Amino acid sequence: MDRTPTKRRVRSCARKWPRWVAAALATLLLGGGAAGLSAQGHRHHKKKPAPPAAPAVVPFAAGEWLQYAAQWNNFVTAATLKLRVMERREFFGRPAWHFQAMAQTVDPVRMLYTIDDQFDSYTDATTLDCRQYEMYLREQSKQEDLVVPMAQKPDPSRSGTHVYLVLAGTQDPIGLLYRLRAHDWEKEPAARFPVFDGRKFYEVDARRESMGTPLTVAAGNFVVMRIGLHVLQGGQEVPNLKVWVSLAQDAERTPALIEAEAPFGTVRAELTAHGR
Repeated sequence: MDRTPTKRRVRSCARKWPRWVAAALATLLLGGGAAGLSAQGHRHHKKKPAPPAAPAVVPFAAGEWLQYAAQWNNFVTAATLKLRVMERREFFGRPAWHFQAMAQTVDPVRMLYTIDDQFDSYTDATTLDCRQYEMYLREQSKQEDLVVPMAQKPDPSRSGTHVYLVLAGTQDPIGLLYRLRAHDWEKEPAARFPVFDGRKFYEVDARRESMGTPLTVAAGNFVVMRIGLHVLQGGQEVPNLKVWVSLAQDAERTPALIEAEAPFGTVRAELTAHGR
């Protein structure tokens, strides 16, 4: 077997970054290991029932799909990423969006490391908080499935299921991308989102860095706003990690480009096609 430094480096990095890109902001999935947050306790007081809230206004619709080509260190296309809005449906008694991301390595990286991962997010259609996050990892001969139900308080409709109690506004890595699209960056140029991936809890500090920037990608020409993301854990910024999402300044706020810098290199996920 050829053990040249380049091939060893590609093999090592291939194990890490496609999962990261697959979640659109999947740097949040890198840490592995036991969950840094099992539950967050809250005191609950009896309140009068509030009238049903209206669904959140969002720039996406059921049936939307986005296709990306992801490059590592700007010299090889290592994976494809497909994001889909599967449907808007009832989920344990409440309306929810079902988002899905699928990532696959492509040659030559696939010859070194085969990845066929799938991620699903069930996001509340009213609050845009995560209701459930699912990971189905197929990497080489290894398989791992993880289902992470979330709620802000005990949920009788999920009796017998372990539900993680999380803060209001908590996102999963897939739902976070759609939450960024729904945010009004012109009125509020900065926002912070708690994120839980079933293993670790993060805070993502998101800030609008620029607007009105022309951008050309494989899918076409866009005018975009660039959102910079800083990832924090335990109140401290995760070192050597930066993420940017370029959203089209149109009705759909399509993510035209996702960029990241991490210890193992740079990642650029460019929109190649989209539709509904």
